[in-house]
Amino acid sequence: MVSETDDRLAFLNFGSEDRERLAVLAPVLEKHSDELVAAFYRHLLAFPETRRLLRDPVVKDRLISVQRRYLLSLASPSLDAQYFDERRQIGETHDRVGLEPRWYLGAYALYLSLLMPLIFKALEHDRHEAECTVMAIQKLLFLDAQIAMDGYIARHHRELEYLTEELANEGRRLERDFEDQAAALRTTESRARAAEELASVGALVAGLAHEIGTPMSVIQGHAKLLENAVADESARWRLRTIQEQIGRISRIIQTLLNMARPRRSPRLPVELVPLIESSLSFLQEKLRRRSIRVETHFDHAPSIVGDPERLQQLFLNLFLNAADAMQEGGELQVSLTDASDGSVEVRVADNGAGIPEEVRERIFEPFYTTKAAGEGNGLGLMVAHGIVVDHGGSIELSDDREVGAEFVLRLPFAGAAGSAGASAPV
Repeated sequence: MVSETDDRLAFLNFGSEDRERLAVLAPVLEKHSDELVAAFYRHLLAFPETRRLLRDPVVKDRLISVQRRYLLSLASPSLDAQYFDERRQIGETHDRVGLEPRWYLGAYALYLSLLMPLIFKALEHDRHEAECTVMAIQKLLFLDAQIAMDGYIARHHRELEYLTEELANEGRRLERDFEDQAAALRTTESRARAAEELASVGALVAGLAHEIGTPMSVIQGHAKLLENAVADESARWRLRTIQEQIGRISRIIQTLLNMARPRRSPRLPVELVPLIESSLSFLQEKLRRRSIRVETHFDHAPSIVGDPERLQQLFLNLFLNAADAMQEGGELQVSLTDASDGSVEVRVADNGAGIPEEVRERIFEPFYTTKAAGEGNGLGLMVAHGIVVDHGGSIELSDDREVGAEFVLRLPFAGAAGSAGASAPV
């Protein structure tokens, strides 16, 4: 049975005579290896795509060392299983660091162009032998390029297989969800339409945020300058109103842009008590102006694994939502306990206006709000829900509270079985 190696060598017409010719090159390669590697390195520095990989001195030194060993190996290639594995790993490594195949294949062409003059000079007494040796080195370089490309292809093939399996699993999960929620089809369709609207708005904002932000900054800057140029207090009040509303528009645009541009968040051990306390301190002045008292009760609980920045955004959204529900003052209650089921439980409660029964199922929908026009955009609770889910937890509106509203969060602590979801991209 013909092996893969024999098949490749036969296809390239690479035989024992080629290996003998390459062996003759050993002294030439040893003598000129430093010169060839230096020329190769200088050529790489001429292009931004390859130059960016050589900014790190450690990477540069490793490259020079590896390339010197590679050149010397051309004179005596083993062509065994280890040889094929090493070449394939080279391709996978370059793919992993973002080096496109065109640059990698170009490197083989560059080596060939550097080696040809040396070969013809070393074998100037026998031009035919020199030409055959050039053909031999060319076959070997083509073989290495083939194997490296296998690395590229194999890596992408594995990724496609993984994505296909994930899509298949997701499809099966969606099918089960559809069967389980057949009775709630009307609600599902409504949420799907809302999601489509959000995706459309997100796509629009992603393209226009920069263009909108620039004139907004200009307007705000001129309004700031005009504030000092007018004496009438009424006019100053109007200029301050303009600045406040421009700031509000900018924050809404940034919120939408963040949702339209998902990223992989860092996952770190997070102590929730200090994070909640710092979030409350940010809102201290706002709560004081609204005569809102804060009552906290924190039991000792394990840390969780998550993104501190997004978790703080979660609590700020809940606290602001509670503050908006207490226009005439009230009490904000925040408690944290170990739920003893592998999770940390956080409760955020207020004694404000409460949430009507008929809208409870819609509070996490995008753009849905019970606030008056201009007082809310309907994104705060939706963003909070997304952050909790991305951290493998849950959030729900408690049914036990007679006055106001209470949100109950459960987040898996570090090391718990439920914390597997903490590695998901958010």
